[in-house]
Amino acid sequence: MAHIGYSWSTFDALTQQVVKTINPKRILDIGAGGGKYGALLKDVVPECELTALECDDAAFPQLREVGYHHILPVTADKLYERGNDLYDVVILGDVIEHMLHSQGRDLLEFLNYRSRYLIISTPECMPMSRAVFFEGHNSLWRPDSFGWHDYWAHQQCGLMHFYLLRGHDNWAGPGLAEVVHAANTAGIFNTHSNGAQLPVNLSIHDTRYKEPIDEHNVTLFRPL
Repeated sequence: MAHIGYSWSTFDALTQQVVKTINPKRILDIGAGGGKYGALLKDVVPECELTALECDDAAFPQLREVGYHHILPVTADKLYERGNDLYDVVILGDVIEHMLHSQGRDLLEFLNYRSRYLIISTPECMPMSRAVFFEGHNSLWRPDSFGWHDYWAHQQCGLMHFYLLRGHDNWAGPGLAEVVHAANTAGIFNTHSNGAQLPVNLSIHDTRYKEPIDEHNVTLFRPL
């Protein structure tokens, strides 16, 4: 979860486009490692405050050099002690598979109430055993892992999955449908593990609870 390791470039262009559309003021990068996402996004949203969560102090000089404004030198479970911290975007890039599935689910539900969007990039069935628990792969995150959430988007490209979850924090900024439309029509591509360039084509999963007001209108109890 917090070691400096390889991060797949499959969804780099998609991540940049999504973040550009959301236009966040605060980003939290969980398991920031060598600072890939800070480097990827600092020129996309130059006014954004970048926070890295990274417990490996060997990474700190590189994270500062990349341009992170803050470093939280803790593991992800310590975020529960910072329940008042709110972010526009939380990124878990090649990190959630290092957690136990139950731990990752609990973390996502916690962050769902403290962010506008969650971005998750994770591999499909990539065995990686390590002596240090969080350096190995310990859970698999297919679309059925997100059945608890009611409004999210997904695309698989080769062995990698990309998930964009609409958080509950507030109604500000573009809604999920607008973010997905912008990504799907931007003319950008995902990079398959075999080197092929495949068009971005996010699909929305919508099971939001809609309470009827009359035959034409409903009430939604969460951000669009």
